[in-house]
Amino acid sequence: MASSRAAKRTIQILELISEKPKGITLSEISNELDIPISSTKDIIQSLLELEMIEIIDKRSKLYGIGVKAYYIGSSFIRNTTIIDKARVSIEKLGTVLNKTIFLGKEINGKITYIYKYEPENLLVATCPIGKRTFLHSTALGKCFLAYNEELLKKVLNKPLVKETRFTITDKDQLMEEIAKVRINGYAVDRREQAEHLLCIAAPIFDHSNKIVAALSASGLYKKNIDIEKEASIIMKKASEISMKLGYRR
Repeated sequence: MASSRAAKRTIQILELISEKPKGITLSEISNELDIPISSTKDIIQSLLELEMIEIIDKRSKLYGIGVKAYYIGSSFIRNTTIIDKARVSIEKLGTVLNKTIFLGKEINGKITYIYKYEPENLLVATCPIGKRTFLHSTALGKCFLAYNEELLKKVLNKPLVKETRFTITDKDQLMEEIAKVRINGYAVDRREQAEHLLCIAAPIFDHSNKIVAALSASGLYKKNIDIEKEASIIMKKASEISMKLGYRR
């Protein structure tokens, strides 16, 4: 039981450090995860020895993700079939729309960004690969909610977290939004996760007609964006990837 708890704490610490690009201190890790400072210190020392983390600022003792963790993450990306099959379509989509393109999967009730393409003249910073976000406030997440009834029920059984002043937190309104996704075949995040961004996403299905991922285009919010036009392009590429995974209408 003790070793299991230590393993869970180790993973929690790695996840927390990965979310802090500028680094995080030992005491901050202990406080945020509510882990005793002595236990936190032991785990940190082991992770340092294994090169899973590293000290990125010796004066402030700030910890960041290490080279071994990077290699493991890179291996996951290289060995993930869906990314291999989607990469070409994603890059073509990014070139056509001149926007950041994300491939996302639902993992433990949240969207995880598993791959992205950024154009060379990117105007705005976007989420890093591996970041996890809420389903109800993202276009990617709404795709999963529209095509996974069990997942939708779980989300509706909990309070909807408000990330921006535009985030949908009313459950009836969210249900209406999900109904539109089913009708239109695409989802939209209108400044719901970040106030300066508009994202459009379409679902990706596998050979069993099950949603396994979603594809999105993310860019600066503008009132005159032709959402339907962009959505049709995104849906075409998502369908292209689905067909490569064995999906048939």
